[in-house]
Amino acid sequence: MKILHTADWHLGKQLHKYGLDEDHRLFLEWLAQTIKERKIDLLLVSGDVFDTANPSNHALAQYYGFLKKLMGADCQVVVTGGNHDSPGVLNAPRELLQFLDIKIVGNALENIQDELLHIVSPNGEVIVAAVPYLREADLRKSVSGEGYEDRLSALRQGIRGHYEQLANLKDEYFARVPSIAMGHLYVNGASISESERDIHVVGGEAAFSAEFFPSGFDYIALGHIHKPQPISNSDFIRYSGSPIPLSFSERDDSKYVLELTLENNKINKVEALPVPAFRELRCFTGNLDEVEAALKAYTFEALLPSYVEVHVTEPFADPQKELYFSYLLREFDNAPFRIIKPRLSFENRTKGADELFTTGTSIQDLSPREVFQQRLASENLDDKTQGLLAEAFEELWREVAEQN
Repeated sequence: MKILHTADWHLGKQLHKYGLDEDHRLFLEWLAQTIKERKIDLLLVSGDVFDTANPSNHALAQYYGFLKKLMGADCQVVVTGGNHDSPGVLNAPRELLQFLDIKIVGNALENIQDELLHIVSPNGEVIVAAVPYLREADLRKSVSGEGYEDRLSALRQGIRGHYEQLANLKDEYFARVPSIAMGHLYVNGASISESERDIHVVGGEAAFSAEFFPSGFDYIALGHIHKPQPISNSDFIRYSGSPIPLSFSERDDSKYVLELTLENNKINKVEALPVPAFRELRCFTGNLDEVEAALKAYTFEALLPSYVEVHVTEPFADPQKELYFSYLLREFDNAPFRIIKPRLSFENRTKGADELFTTGTSIQDLSPREVFQQRLASENLDDKTQGLLAEAFEELWREVAEQN
């Protein structure tokens, strides 16, 4: 039995207001073809199918168009919701899609046993614990006066308990059947990029330890982190990562989907299937002369026009250089690549919020906490003052999160 693990498609995603629709179209065509050619029995999509809770009609059409392509491929599908997905949008066609062997779990179910799916194919069977992104409301109720750390601890315990319940149910009803747990969360130790806009505090305060996953599952198919990677040096706890680069910080990541082979009632092979690079993301940094020379020398071989980030740094503010920078951008308006994030900065000027981070990082792709922490670190404040400001921020952030 062959199983494909993918996640974090983020259909509808824009990169600095430039669409990635063509990137997604080519990926989904490649994925459908790969499923047919490699005779995949089961496709797992571990959350964040869409980039926003209210996806555009075009993003919805891409999603349903892909599912349509799988008709006749003898491939079953399990899709779970991510933090970017609206459970209502994912669940709306659930009753209809189940007749096409497509199972949707957009949010934590009232009867947790319903998240335990028995998948049977001509080549084998497997139990899938289809765990979506677990929101605090799914796991526990807030207690008046409860501190921030107490809330995070209770949240981690709630996630752990959710998986343990599913593992116990699996052992009770399907003890001899191999099993896979899906998940959409941050696991401690995962390496992140700047494109994860996080509700569960990507920085680590709410990190869930890999050791908390019950031992009864043969493979943990994770989503939420866009950099593909194993966790705890295990080939059987994996983030598949996003299939296409979703920010400039991901430009050097190898993108792939993961193929699991189940033989003799055991998952004995996990193989990374590289996703073709449909578009190149490039960053050019330096002074005006260096960046201009690099742009003029740049060529690419990818199918789609490259998206290019340009960051020019000059030592002193100079109106003439600002004027020439504008001219330089116009000069490349008709180039075979697109400059989508130009920036000119001067070393003797106070940095703005978007300049506090390294090149390749978009402030739009950062959480408010990350921006605040970086800004706080850049100020000349004593430890006590920084601690008080950080505490005030966390209190405000909690209030805003609860209102939303």
